[in-house]
Amino acid sequence: MSSRRAAEVGTLLRRRRRRRRELRDDISRRQFHVRFQLALGVLWLVLAAVRWLDDDTAFWLDVAWVVLAVGYLGSALVMWRQLREDRSRLAALVGVDLVPVTEARLARLVAAALDGAAADEVTPGQRWTPERVEWLRGFHRDRRRGLDGPHQEATWAVVEVRGESRDDEHVVGSARLRRSGDAGVVETGLWLVRDARGRGVGRQVLHLVLERAREAGATTVRAETTAGNAAAVGVLRSSGAVVTVDGDVAQAEIPLSGPAVGPG
Repeated sequence: MSSRRAAEVGTLLRRRRRRRRELRDDISRRQFHVRFQLALGVLWLVLAAVRWLDDDTAFWLDVAWVVLAVGYLGSALVMWRQLREDRSRLAALVGVDLVPVTEARLARLVAAALDGAAADEVTPGQRWTPERVEWLRGFHRDRRRGLDGPHQEATWAVVEVRGESRDDEHVVGSARLRRSGDAGVVETGLWLVRDARGRGVGRQVLHLVLERAREAGATTVRAETTAGNAAAVGVLRSSGAVVTVDGDVAQAEIPLSGPAVGPG
């Protein structure tokens, strides 16, 4: 069941991303056609007004020009309504993605952590202090070179994407992958703001992390959480993890297909 569920989630995420791309393309085309039809309608309307003032033109020809203008304007109105519907559908189609932690995103990530998560959910500290905040900034900056960098670790900002562009993304957490030292094995961890929990975001993020691990050539992903975190344990198991509970700690291993990658 777990592997089947993971495959279903992966298919759903791919369909959702593809649908967002399709809607964005449709919106761009409709915007062009609305402007084009509107410009033609206004042009024909102006020409019709000019000809109407010219007493030498035939009445039926004046009417034909007006009909053309109304037709173009009516077509623009229909397309504008379709454009509004597409925008509404796109706004309702929330997507989750992993994106690089640029300086601009890092500022939003830190703000999200301070506002929506406890310090010990994000950093080793028990409470938020200026030192903990600076540690968080440095942690992500030092890992921008990814799995092949000096720390052998990659981090991403978790964003929910709404609307038509990346300007509509909202940082709701972060995820990471780190080489464990064992061939083909990487370790993962993630945190989410409170508002993003309980809505299936964690499941989508884990699937994206597993995709990144496969792309890096990993064969196994390890994760660790508290045994009492039933939601996290459930997400791990639904993604194909073998979970072992030892006291207050739940350790998970998720097997992946693909060639192994060395620790170096």
